[in-house]
Amino acid sequence: MKICLVNSFFPPWRGGAETYVYEISKRLVARGHEVRVACAADPLRPGTTDEDGVRVTRLPRVTRVYGTPIIRNLKKTLQEMDSEVFHGNFPSPYIAYNVAKISAKRGRPAVLTWHNDLPYVTLGARALIEIHDRLILPTYIRNYKRVISTTETYSRESRVLPKLGNMVTVIPNGVDCERFNPNNDHTAIRDRYGLGDRFVLLFVGALTRWHGYKGLDTLLSALSLVDRHDVLLLVVGEGGLKEQYRQMAYELQVQQNVIFAGNVTNRQLPLYYAAANALALPSKDISEGFGLTLLEANATGLPVISTNVGGIPGVVTAGYNGLLVGPNDVHALANAILRLVSQSAEGEEMGRNGRIVAEAHDWSIVAARTENVYQEVLAL
Repeated sequence: MKICLVNSFFPPWRGGAETYVYEISKRLVARGHEVRVACAADPLRPGTTDEDGVRVTRLPRVTRVYGTPIIRNLKKTLQEMDSEVFHGNFPSPYIAYNVAKISAKRGRPAVLTWHNDLPYVTLGARALIEIHDRLILPTYIRNYKRVISTTETYSRESRVLPKLGNMVTVIPNGVDCERFNPNNDHTAIRDRYGLGDRFVLLFVGALTRWHGYKGLDTLLSALSLVDRHDVLLLVVGEGGLKEQYRQMAYELQVQQNVIFAGNVTNRQLPLYYAAANALALPSKDISEGFGLTLLEANATGLPVISTNVGGIPGVVTAGYNGLLVGPNDVHALANAILRLVSQSAEGEEMGRNGRIVAEAHDWSIVAARTENVYQEVLAL
């Protein structure tokens, strides 16, 4: 089968959708398919390369509109690709629209993975999103044969997915259980940052306004309530809000308990998980469609602390592989952190359970189920 996946970016750009496209692409290749990826070039130069058997075409980015890259020659590139199936990825309306139109023009079926609803970042963005969801989305979504939701929960809670009826199929996201595992050596990372025997809470995410819903500000506020010198927050990620978060840590007087590690390589990322005692993802609203970092932590044998919003309850079972609190509830989040600090045996048990959860979500399973969807739409 000849497959073309289209996304805003591709690794080394870090993001949930980017990880998704990379992981299923290389596993689809391993299953004998010919896979092409079209995306914006950032942070690399435009061009076409072979990566793990995947043919990746990186195109120049003209500009960004509310965080979405506008990509030069995207339509022309998709028009010329010898593909039997097109697979777009949302929350980029630009990508979703163009894939739908090319699919219809060429008479080739298209599939869309709905990673999450568009986030309400500003009042202006909210107005545009509502225009998109009510007026623009209906003009192109009908060109898709299937829309993939990454959790059963999100297929019900999304502002959009419940309206799509039988178009929606649920295929949970995955994790590489070989890369992320409890046996990874944490020594180098703990030594690098002088972590000693302190309890390390890990946060992994982009520090941009488009990812403000991940709740790092809530986590910093909760850390100030924890008020323990032996609890340290390790933040992995980069973006325009980094200095704002750093200033917030100073104002809350927790700067000595927070390390901003910046971006780390994909090769090193599993070692940061290994160096932690738990992961926190205190997402604020339905913008969180899944939370891949939750599975990466569980695969490493870590318990997680998250919120009962969006698709998260489809990943985390409270008391089994992690703890769930209400969104934006600083006190509940602080209490959850203290619970894991003081009850290490319970945290270790949740970490072991998390590994079981992760193994049931290996990317090879995701790729096989996605392949089945391609076969179904080709048969329609």
